[in-house]
Amino acid sequence: MPYFLALAVMLAMAYGGWKWWQVTQFELARGQAIPPSLTGPQLTEFELTERSGKPFRTTDMKGKVWVATYFFTTCPGNCIRLNQNIQRLQNLPELKDVTWVNITCDPDTDTLEALRKYAERWEADPERWLFCRGDLDYTQRVAKGMNLYLARKGHQDYAIVMDKAGKIRGEFDATSKHDCDRLQSLLIQLQNEEPHDLAAKGAEIKKSS
Repeated sequence: MPYFLALAVMLAMAYGGWKWWQVTQFELARGQAIPPSLTGPQLTEFELTERSGKPFRTTDMKGKVWVATYFFTTCPGNCIRLNQNIQRLQNLPELKDVTWVNITCDPDTDTLEALRKYAERWEADPERWLFCRGDLDYTQRVAKGMNLYLARKGHQDYAIVMDKAGKIRGEFDATSKHDCDRLQSLLIQLQNEEPHDLAAKGAEIKKSS
């Protein structure tokens, strides 16, 4: 009996490994996944180029609440829903101090001119809704620093929330109305945080880890 049990376990593991390989190959073919070994070290501090041609630096965002999302201008599906939700949120008076940072995963197509035209389509406030680009391998490292995968024309639809100290405070499905309502509530809370609140939060996180 132990022999047959061991054989069954081995067969199950082999089948699971084969299915994992199938899924991975399918996702790679679609540009939706990238092996971790092909990306460099993750980046938590980074610099990209905004549609205006000016640099976007995370170091300049200290003291501000901001939200990062990934997209590409020729995306016919989820990126549209994602940007529809951001457009609604950016127009809310209670979120006037939040900066939205869209990062393209198709830099070959999404030139600065393409990003400017795309931003105009969404009536994006040039001071509060930014559209950024960088080399794909560099952008993959940026996404990796947010615990996301990224490939050319392949990204996850999460909105990553950064607090005034530059710490990740939330992850929400930016294509979901329900999640965006939750995102709105968190952003209102973060805008009202004072430096001593952030210090206390940092101590709490350090203690729990």
